[in-house]
Amino acid sequence: MSHTPPHEALQDLAVELLRPQAADLAARWTARAREVLLLDRPDDMDLETVVDRNELVDALIGSAGVGEGVSESAIGQGLRFGANAFTHGVSLHHVMKALDLLAEMTLYALESGLDRSPSPAGNALEGVRFSRRLQHRRALLSLAATRGYMQAYADALRDRFRHLRHDLRNPLGTIKSVLALMDDDSVPHEARVNPNFRAMATRNAKSLDELIADQLSDAAALLPVIRGNDVSIRAVVCAVRRELQADAERRGVSIFVEQGGPQGQLDAAGLELLVRGALQAALRECDSGDRLQVEFKQSTGRASVVVSHDARRPPVRDAHALDCLVVLARQIGASVTAEEDRVLVSIQFRPGKHDLERAVEREPAVPQPAGGLGGGEPRHDVRGAREGHHGQAGAH
Repeated sequence: MSHTPPHEALQDLAVELLRPQAADLAARWTARAREVLLLDRPDDMDLETVVDRNELVDALIGSAGVGEGVSESAIGQGLRFGANAFTHGVSLHHVMKALDLLAEMTLYALESGLDRSPSPAGNALEGVRFSRRLQHRRALLSLAATRGYMQAYADALRDRFRHLRHDLRNPLGTIKSVLALMDDDSVPHEARVNPNFRAMATRNAKSLDELIADQLSDAAALLPVIRGNDVSIRAVVCAVRRELQADAERRGVSIFVEQGGPQGQLDAAGLELLVRGALQAALRECDSGDRLQVEFKQSTGRASVVVSHDARRPPVRDAHALDCLVVLARQIGASVTAEEDRVLVSIQFRPGKHDLERAVEREPAVPQPAGGLGGGEPRHDVRGAREGHHGQAGAH
């Protein structure tokens, strides 16, 4: 005879269904999370060494009778996850998105398991109660990750000020020593009026001025991870495309994204919001069979995402939608411009070290033979229609 309270039945069934899938769910989350975190280079953060992904999944799934708690080790994993994300230049916005993705994928796995299970799936009250518990666990993980992230931020800020104090004290100390020598009556007059002393003081005063201008400017007031992420713009666009894929497939619209694109320091979260708004507005005006194309432009200090329609008509004709995008862009220091047959989302940009290295190594382009691009990489790609929203094969 079972002693399980009726209101725990769905919890136990969920654990029974999800436990065998935990390792696979964790592996799929790791792959998807790299994309959400905009980690598209081999030297980016390795999630498998940063966090015990199985532990994170276990923290969400829980076990029979655990109530709403989360293990201390899982909270420790959240702290590590947040701290390492900061160290690798990932924005806090994307850390939260990765944990939200884990909760979403866990619920999707449960939904699929319940759909196949012959056991009763419980009533609506049990479903709401289980979802609330899962949300509570996700919130604790997010709290731990945020705490770890901000602790790493505080440590980096402390180190930065320590180095800055050292850099400022050196020229200041030299100036103070020179002034003391010039005012010391025990030093011969000829030595006190030595032009070298004045030159030394002038040189160090200039050094101080440069340090203040460089290290205490408005631009330098924020650490790089807050000022902007060193990411691939294409990675940001592809992350948006994945989130809009279900809507695009429902409307029968394809979204092509140009290969390549610049990589550097920019407001990744701001760009993501703007590109999402532009593509959503364009999707609303598309008919079945239409194609949207996303390309990239780069100029001094700026990078642009260009959205166009395959019919060479304006991708967004709704004046209100464009006005909303313009206002949003202005709030985050970017711009949205509607041209005759395209919409440009432009944002402040500074090339990253990888782009600079490629620019140095780049050789003059070899002219292409007439008739196409030859056997090189295709210029555009489009996500396969059979790839589901949760990273699984679609059921068609």
